[in-house]
Amino acid sequence: MSIDPDKELFDSIPPPPASSPPPAPVGGVINDVVVGGGGGGGGVERWSQDGYDDDDDDDADDKAREGGEIDGGGGGGGGTLVISVTDPQQIGEGRNAHTYYRIDVRRGQYDDDPIASVRRRYSDFQWLFQRLHAERSGSIVPIIPHTQAVQLSKRLSEELIEERRVYLERFLRRVQVHPELEGAPSLAAFFSPDADAFEAARAANPGNADHRAYDDDGEALSATRTEKAIEKVKHLWVKTSVKAKVARGNMELEETTDGKKMEEVENYVDALDTHVKTMSRCTLYLAGLSGEVSTNMHELGQSLFGLHQLYDPETSVNSSGSSLDSAVIPTNKRSGLPSIKAISSVLASLSAVNKVKHDENQTKVGVPMREIEWMIKAARLAIKRRKNCQLTYNTYLQQVRNRESTLEKTRVAAELLPGNGHADKIGDAERLVEMARKSANAARVELDVVTQRVFREMDRFKRMVDLELRNLYANLARVEVEHTQQLDGEWNKLLNAGGGVSANDGSYKSMTVSPPLTPSRDAEMMMI
Repeated sequence: MSIDPDKELFDSIPPPPASSPPPAPVGGVINDVVVGGGGGGGGVERWSQDGYDDDDDDDADDKAREGGEIDGGGGGGGGTLVISVTDPQQIGEGRNAHTYYRIDVRRGQYDDDPIASVRRRYSDFQWLFQRLHAERSGSIVPIIPHTQAVQLSKRLSEELIEERRVYLERFLRRVQVHPELEGAPSLAAFFSPDADAFEAARAANPGNADHRAYDDDGEALSATRTEKAIEKVKHLWVKTSVKAKVARGNMELEETTDGKKMEEVENYVDALDTHVKTMSRCTLYLAGLSGEVSTNMHELGQSLFGLHQLYDPETSVNSSGSSLDSAVIPTNKRSGLPSIKAISSVLASLSAVNKVKHDENQTKVGVPMREIEWMIKAARLAIKRRKNCQLTYNTYLQQVRNRESTLEKTRVAAELLPGNGHADKIGDAERLVEMARKSANAARVELDVVTQRVFREMDRFKRMVDLELRNLYANLARVEVEHTQQLDGEWNKLLNAGGGVSANDGSYKSMTVSPPLTPSRDAEMMMI
């Protein structure tokens, strides 16, 4: 195994200080950790740095990914890996305090012994998120929902730490089975039990840095470190100029042959975002409505119970000390109406049912709806990455045009004024033009790769959104049906207490009634 199952990062000591530079990163540390595959030895997927097969996934595969594990089938077993994030530990004190989360990789959901364990900070997960975007531009990388915590007490609170733990585990499980992210170099570094190797990878590859094949094209032309630094500055200057022209409408970015199809993708995501925002607003309101109903019914029940304690016609006496004349004002039993105490008890039960309904709606409807919004945000980030690749490609094209213009001017000057070192200037200009053309060609290849990746991702994305929405509203219907039956049963308790009361000339007529409602002790205690 490339991962040492007996070695755990930060098992008993704090992480190494940032001031001590770690050694160079070690690549391929988890190349032989099996992610999927059957017991028969066939069809095995691996975390590696050698690329991946892009097989289309059916609905069963999508649901398996949601569960954080992939089972390749077969009768042998042992082909499933499960990732868990547990045991958050605080390191340091005061404003220097931070939390490390333990990441375990097991061969099955019920396997007690992990085959690998590491500890990572929240910022390490954010680094991985950014690096996956840089290394696999165009991929729909799962979002890590972020709760801003400015105050130290909130940042180290158990509630926030647990919330992040759940989100981080969900993030890793989805990354683990993402077909476009398999083999990303940052995954090898992130899961490496070698702390120095991971810190070196972070230092060498900042999260927001691009990772493109054409970044080092100048090296093939024997460019020096200084020349490459100058080239980067020039490239940044031209890129800023191109962005400004596009923003002012003075320039349109050159597209590939798939530009029309890419425009349809962008229009689909825009329309989907608009519809889902409306759906989310309405759905979350409906899901939260039972919470408001529960609160109001609880307060109403408490007030009625308090009123019952002030006056109970069954036990009250008149001002002369004798019992009330039931012939004039009938008691609860004779009137056919439920007592105030019974009504308060029913309202307590209704409040409890609505509270349970609210909690189930938040879990089965509210959380999935917010996850769909995060999925759309992730899709937008993928499209944005593709747009950045397009901008980079157009930047190199502009550099080619600029340098060709400079080369032409240099040649004209050489013809008008022979000598004066024009031959060397022409040679340097030609070399710069060649560098720009090579970079532009590499950028075009990268743009094509990213574009096709976006198309593959959007095919999966559409199916997943459709499946999640249908599942969400099916859950909403189940919750409504289940609790509506319970609510109807509680309301019927009041109706079954009697057929009502009629009035004639101010006199009351008693009616045959069912046995009076006996409030449950739980509901009575709730009112108290």
